[in-house]
Formats: sequence, structure tokens, C-alpha cells
Amino acid sequence: MKVTVYLTDSEKKRLSCDGSYPMEYVNTDVIESVNHYGDVEQSLLNIHDDLEHQHIWGIGGAFSEAAAVAWQRMSPKNRDRFIRAYFDREEGIGYNFGRLTIGSCDFSTEDYTYVAEGDETLDTFDISHDCQAVFPMVKAATEHSDLLLFASPWSPPAYMKTSGNRIAGGHLKRDYYPLWAEHFARYIDAAEAENVRIWGVTLQNEPRHTQTWESCAYSVEEEIDFLGFLGKALEGKNVKIFCYDHCRERTYERSKIIYESKNGKYCDGIAHHWYSGDHFGEVKAATQRYPDKLSIASEGCFVMSENGINKENELPFAERYAHDILGCFRNGVHAYCDWNLTLDENHGPYHNRTGFVDALVYCNATEDRLIFRLGYYYVGHISKFVARNATVISFSSYTEDLDTCAFKNPDGTVVVVVMNPTNIEKKLILRKDGCIYRTELAPHSIATYIINNGE
Repeated sequence: MKVTVYLTDSEKKRLSCDGSYPMEYVNTDVIESVNHYGDVEQSLLNIHDDLEHQHIWGIGGAFSEAAAVAWQRMSPKNRDRFIRAYFDREEGIGYNFGRLTIGSCDFSTEDYTYVAEGDETLDTFDISHDCQAVFPMVKAATEHSDLLLFASPWSPPAYMKTSGNRIAGGHLKRDYYPLWAEHFARYIDAAEAENVRIWGVTLQNEPRHTQTWESCAYSVEEEIDFLGFLGKALEGKNVKIFCYDHCRERTYERSKIIYESKNGKYCDGIAHHWYSGDHFGEVKAATQRYPDKLSIASEGCFVMSENGINKENELPFAERYAHDILGCFRNGVHAYCDWNLTLDENHGPYHNRTGFVDALVYCNATEDRLIFRLGYYYVGHISKFVARNATVISFSSYTEDLDTCAFKNPDGTVVVVVMNPTNIEKKLILRKDGCIYRTELAPHSIATYIINNGE
């Protein structure tokens, strides 16, 4: 048995291969002395790959229009480098999951829909706006990755809403439930015609909030009622439907109400965001009660008060991402999606927004320069090595100071990701099937250990 080690630290190592090492077999049935040097009862991280949990569908980010336009403004050389860095598993970090917006969102260059105002038949449906930047970016990514894409609306057209406005909330008028559901179907077909395959949709982005940008509120009862129309409109399309798509602290109660409702059969899973804190217990509770349903972390990003990349926050930024991804997967999540894949040097382009949002990679078109944040490498410690259809496996750790999750890839390799967010070095003894590997993990670093059973 052999372990290959990859490291990123707060100094210079960035997803660096630290070598491959044999794991030694140690018989620990009898310990001959109480304080034996190198006692393998101490500092253990036990791996149990015969206890498998949920499958992993993928890890990725959002193909917002902001991301696509920022990418498109780069030189051909840097556009290619960007795509490979994110989506190529050998040259980059192997993203294979992504989000699209149905119509505009706050990170679009303008407020737009696919239909003319007042269109009662959808005869004016036209997806050509997305063909300018978003779909070209998606197609470039698919050359390097078997992408699964889900799409979310921020708001229906104004005439379908009680507010008569796509900005600042309002509700979907009940008379328009069938037409808005048909709009989803038209979007899926139109994207397919452009060779962009939609794997899933969420019913509405952040349905509990009235935002200062495109938004639409749904009570849980409204969500359930519209779900019935949407489920029927998408029958036969093999597209998954996710509900809620809002902050994680209400994941369990929203899941319970929707799954057990009259239209629960149409809901394939729950989507959730990180903005209210960890709440991993909410995800775990929903997964335990409804093991046949999917759970996806559909959005997360940092919001800042000032323009400019804050280098002082590089480490907290990176550790926050790794902590959230590892915590989600430990507790039943099947896929994870960051928000904007990239932004420009001004944290945009965007409209109808206040505050600045961060990204893992920046496209500085002024200097034609890609800026890779520390968080990109931290996320890569998971996305690069955990393949689609990997399973989360059981483990035990001697300390909660280490943020950990373990996976088993379809080829049988075991991937163990361990982050040390503390200020002190941590000893670690990786143990699997009686074989051990002794190591230390530096303060504020992250490591991926790949165990090959057959070597």
C-alpha cells in the first residue's frame, strides 16, 4: 500500500506533490510499553473504506455572465489557460459541475429576459443573449470536462409578477404558474439546441428574500404549488428539479415540508447556500431522513465592503472554502458549486448591486493577467482528486482541530483531505487496514493523501 501526498501551505507550496511513500504494516494487537516511542495509538486518523456513504456528482462554479464576460476579455492564450486551470484534471483542478442563470442575475451586465414583455405565448422566446459570452465559455469548458450543469432563475419576467418588476422581490402571479413552468422547458430545449445540456434546475434562487437585484419570493406553499406545474412541464426531459436554493439553516424543515407535500415526487433534491453559517447538521438531518433525495451546495461567496483583492484575507478566504466543502461532504452533500468562476479587476461586471464579491480566480483584462487566489489551490485539493461517482467513506480522527473528509474513487483509490487551520503543527498517523503513514501537517496548510490499495 502506497500514499501519494499533495500539499499547499501559507508560504510557497501550491498543490505540490510531496512524493509517494510506502505505508508500513504495524501489528497493534499488543502494545508492549505504555509510552512506546511512536505509539500508533496516538495522533490517528483511521480510514474505513468499507463503509461508503453518498456518491459525489461534482465540484465546480457558476458560469455567470460576469464570469463569462471577464473571461472573454482576456487574450486567447489566457482564456485557454483559464479553462485548463479550472476544468482539466491533469493541468488544473478538474471542475466538473457548474451553474447557469435563467435570464439575468445581479452578476449580469444588464437586466434581460428571453421573452418580450407581455408575451402570453412565449412566441418571442430567444436565448441569443446567452450565446454571446456564457455559452462559449461553457463550450470551452466541456472540451476538458464532462460537465453537469444546473440552471437557476433570479426572477420571472416583470409581467408575470405581482410587483410588475424583476428587481426587488414580488411573487409569481398564480395565473402564470403554467407559463413560467413552460418557460423552463423552453430554456432547456434552447440550451440543448446550442449543445449545452442542462442536468438540473432549481425552482428559484433565494426564494425567501427580496433583494435589490433580480429576485422573486415564494412561500413554501407557493413553492410546492409551482413545483407541480414545473414537474409536469419537465416530464420526459430527464432534468432534475431542486427546491429551496437558499441559506442552509432551514434546509431540514424546508426539505421535510416539500418532500412530504402533494408535489414532493417532483422534487429530486434540495439546494442550499452558505451565507447563514455552517449548519451542517441541517444537511445531515435532511440526508438521514430522505436518503433517496439529493443535496447540493449551490452557492457561496465572500462579500466585501471595499474594492480590491484583500491579500490579508487570503488565508481565511481559502480556509473558509475548504472548511465548507469538507463539512458539506461529511454530512451528505452530493455536489458543490461556488458562485462566480471569475470576476474582472473591478469585481464585476455587474448591475444593481452594492458591495463587492470575491472570486477564486480573477481575470485582469487591463493587464491581461490571471490572478489565482490561495483559495483556488485549497479547493483544488478536493476537486482535482475526488472523481465523479466517488463515495464519501467513514473515518475517525483523534482531534477536531483538523478539518477532514475521506473519499473512495471509482478506481478504488482512497482520497483523504486534511486541513490544519490552527497555529501549531499537528502530528498525524494515517491508518488503513493496519497500515500506517506517519507525518506532520504544518500550521495553516492543507494536504491530500491518495492511498493506492494495490501498490
